Amino acid sequence: MAAMQGSAIGKPQFGPWLIEQVESGTYEGLRMIGNDIFRIPWKHNSRKDLGDDDVKIFKAWAVVSGKINEHPNDKAKWKTNFRCALHSLKNFEMLEDHSKDQDDQHKVYRIIRPQNHQEIQNVEPVQLPFIPHLYKSHAWNNGSQQIIPTTPSNYYETPYSDVPCMPNNTPPPDQLPYNTGQQCNLPALCDMEISINYRKTEVLKTRLCLPLVQFHYQCNPSELRGEPICFPSTEGLMIDQKQIQFTKRILDSIQRGLQLEVNQYGIYGFRQDQCKVFVSTSDPSEIQNPEPRKLHQNTREQLLCFDKYFRDLIDFIENRRGSPDYTIYLCFGEKLPDGKPLEKKLITVKVVPLICRELHERAQMEGASSLRNENVSLQISHNSLFDLINSLGLPSVA
Repeated sequence: MAAMQGSAIGKPQFGPWLIEQVESGTYEGLRMIGNDIFRIPWKHNSRKDLGDDDVKIFKAWAVVSGKINEHPNDKAKWKTNFRCALHSLKNFEMLEDHSKDQDDQHKVYRIIRPQNHQEIQNVEPVQLPFIPHLYKSHAWNNGSQQIIPTTPSNYYETPYSDVPCMPNNTPPPDQLPYNTGQQCNLPALCDMEISINYRKTEVLKTRLCLPLVQFHYQCNPSELRGEPICFPSTEGLMIDQKQIQFTKRILDSIQRGLQLEVNQYGIYGFRQDQCKVFVSTSDPSEIQNPEPRKLHQNTREQLLCFDKYFRDLIDFIENRRGSPDYTIYLCFGEKLPDGKPLEKKLITVKVVPLICRELHERAQMEGASSLRNENVSLQISHNSLFDLINSLGLPSVA
């Protein structure tokens, strides 16, 4: 009844609302277990013993946020909306993840109290540019992730099987109709496609929209920041034993691994452990004089500059240069680039910022080409794409 009354007077702020529910003692498994530390029941939706009490808190938020009318019986959607609201706050930090425990599936969070004790409010993870005319909704307040396990299809069990969370329940960007002018839709700056390969085998693929993720291997959740992406184990892989042996050796040295951060200036990497990580923004097989670039430990380094990419894209449109690079290749435990094909590397990560890919594809649709012949004179109208890039409002972009 309290939840229904909350919806009648308007949507409450998620942070204060959640703390109130934790302290109320009305939800089984949702309780304080220490000073500003609480636990949330987090049973997977695929479990046969999932009951109403296991999703009661998720349903309550769906009611007070007004989403219950759109998804009256979708327990997975309730949980996704709750998780997205939780991840959008800086005032909660996950300490432990026991969502895979056999007997008691839950997560442990800490409340980060503001020093001035002001009311906890929803805040953006990073201050990304606000571009109202590029999106149907007015802000990307929630992060989203959809993990797609690949070959072999049954060896990697992912906990992220819920429906991706998008603003105002719109479909993912790749399912939106293509529009032009003021109604065009672009991915967010932190919208990325990430894939992990063990040599020729793609072992994980994910589409996410979050400003901070962390690649790790069997690390304590309390040591991680952002959305964790764990490297899959080698169990079940149809590869030779020598490859498995060397891959395991690298995996064991990754531990906390690498943080990947996105803000309005670009994409950054932060290597935290002994495992060496090398990076390239060009296809390693196409580099003539490769010079491996190693990321320094405990140093925040820029992997891709949005300003430079958009300027290069404009030059590409005007036929002053070839196609600009935007894909980030990360190699763990081996040098990159070193003249060897990417498929020969034991562990590689491919990061594609989807806004860069989308704008590149639009540039090609308007006639941009990698041909750099002075005799080529393209008669095209690309002012609309110029306006689109400039409208992003990124620092130094003009």
